[in-house]
Amino acid sequence: MRALLAAACLALLAAALAPLPAFGATGWHTAWVDESPWPVLRPSTATTYTMHFRNTGTETWQRGVAGRQVNLGVAGDSTAFADLGMAVGWLNANRVATTTEAAVSPGAIGTFTFSLRAPASPGSYRLPLHPVLEGVQHLEDEGVFVMVVSDLGFHSAWVSQSPYPTLQPGQTSTPLNLVFRNTGTQTWTKGVPGQEARLGINGDDAQWAPLAVNWPFATRVAVQSEATVAPGTNATFTFQVRAPQSPGTYALHLRPVVDGQWWMEDQGVFLTITVPGVPIGSGNAPILVTAVVQSGLHNPWDIAFAPDGRMFVTERVGNILVYASGAPGAAQLANNGVASIHAEGEAGAMGIALDPAFATNHFVYVCASRDDGGWLNQVLRYRDVDSTLVFDGYVIRTGIYAGGNHDGCRIRFGPDGKLWVTMGEVGNTSFSQNPNALNGKVLRVNPDGTIPNDNPILAGAFGRTAAYTMGHRNPQGIAFQPGTGLPFTSEHAHYTDRATGAHSHATVNLLRPGLNFSWPNGAGPGFTPPAWQSFDNPYVAVSGDTFVSGTQWGAWNGNLFLAALAGTMLLRLEPQADGTFKTGGVLFTGTYGRLRAAVQAPDGTLYLSTDNGTDRIIRVTPTP
Repeated sequence: MRALLAAACLALLAAALAPLPAFGATGWHTAWVDESPWPVLRPSTATTYTMHFRNTGTETWQRGVAGRQVNLGVAGDSTAFADLGMAVGWLNANRVATTTEAAVSPGAIGTFTFSLRAPASPGSYRLPLHPVLEGVQHLEDEGVFVMVVSDLGFHSAWVSQSPYPTLQPGQTSTPLNLVFRNTGTQTWTKGVPGQEARLGINGDDAQWAPLAVNWPFATRVAVQSEATVAPGTNATFTFQVRAPQSPGTYALHLRPVVDGQWWMEDQGVFLTITVPGVPIGSGNAPILVTAVVQSGLHNPWDIAFAPDGRMFVTERVGNILVYASGAPGAAQLANNGVASIHAEGEAGAMGIALDPAFATNHFVYVCASRDDGGWLNQVLRYRDVDSTLVFDGYVIRTGIYAGGNHDGCRIRFGPDGKLWVTMGEVGNTSFSQNPNALNGKVLRVNPDGTIPNDNPILAGAFGRTAAYTMGHRNPQGIAFQPGTGLPFTSEHAHYTDRATGAHSHATVNLLRPGLNFSWPNGAGPGFTPPAWQSFDNPYVAVSGDTFVSGTQWGAWNGNLFLAALAGTMLLRLEPQADGTFKTGGVLFTGTYGRLRAAVQAPDGTLYLSTDNGTDRIIRVTPTP
């Protein structure tokens, strides 16, 4: 016993005399190298995961040596992830692993391999990690994380649907079909609870129940027609609707669901029913009356209207102007500067959007190019206080490069409540086809900047990000079609038709999750063709776009207008039944010079901004 006691004392004495680094000691540093692909797991199943970090300090990491063992810890020492059941054989509730190497010398790479379990509740879980030298210091936190997706395996992708019906009041439609592909890992089985795929009205919105014709439930329009739908195959949902008695356009937002299990992807799929009263696109072309409402501006880039009638205008040099209204000569109430703006070429203060709940939260969103540890495009959120904009925070701060050419940066809220951001490739064409870059993409985020769970994972990406579509060159406009809610971009995007060889400088693209619009590769397999392309007739370089709606637009009700820089015109496109557009005509060619923004105001009038250096805001009032 005395011998054992003496040995223990000697061990303690040796440990006490061993040279240990002092708290906060220098020489202990790290840099992230790489990690395994983010895992998608069935709930409560586990996997093994590996991260590599380089020892960028001057001290050697030594496994099993007190004061020198570097562990991989959960940021903030949080035990919340262990509480969710994610810890499998971790060192403790907030330390997932130590190095597999016995020693990691300066400049060498340390390997951290650990197991984790997907939580029982489906969803996406962000596990933030960084190395820790226990008892001494936390090493660099570079924002590294593992996105663990606990996934039931029920997923879908829209394939096709019947043309939208036009019905007389009370008329029952012919059978309508929507086709979705099973993109998950689970087979859909008709008649089996928890496995049968149904086509539901998004949000269980029961207001459409009066339209039901033999629907299985008030909020479920159909079940799968096929007995089984294996992964990779298509399911058909067939149903009928009865037209409302009142004329108008009615849009049913539809989404597949396995009841009791999971709502599948919301891809913004609509069935639009038109009940003629004053038919869309009917009557005569409107008479247009124009008025200059503001002048003496410097490259006004975008326009937004508040519910109280105030007009917000961004100037690319870095200003956010607020006017009492959109009336000619309305008083300017404020000129708010964007801090750290870096305006150069096409970059600066650009897109602006007001929160759908602006009347209560007063949030204003701006896409701007700023110096912030580099020249970056950022989405900023401000709070409106009597027309003074107070910075509220970043929606997107990092990850998007700015550039004087092909900068994109139009922002709009969609009918899904998400904030959509167009982003150019800033002259670096490789960004457009890099699924892990945010340039050359259209982005879709929640208003607080978090990533929606139904965003796609782009082909080849490490995981789900803000990117919704890829292969874009310089999308400077995005607009949502009334009734359908479908998003369309207007772009500077060279495109060559492989069949005819015809060349285009401008396109309009219909966005669906995960699509690749080909820049800089041109047309070909795996790429999505435009919904419209200019074929240089007329020659245009398009910027902002907007749909116009309202009976005052007569035959142009529902048309898409594109502001053109090169070509100096307003281009009018007519929607077709197959989702494409045809050129309807051009307006104001050369009248106002380069046009940057086209925005429909709440009263149905159209507002344009010029981009000539000394500029104007123009109101276009239609009369049928």
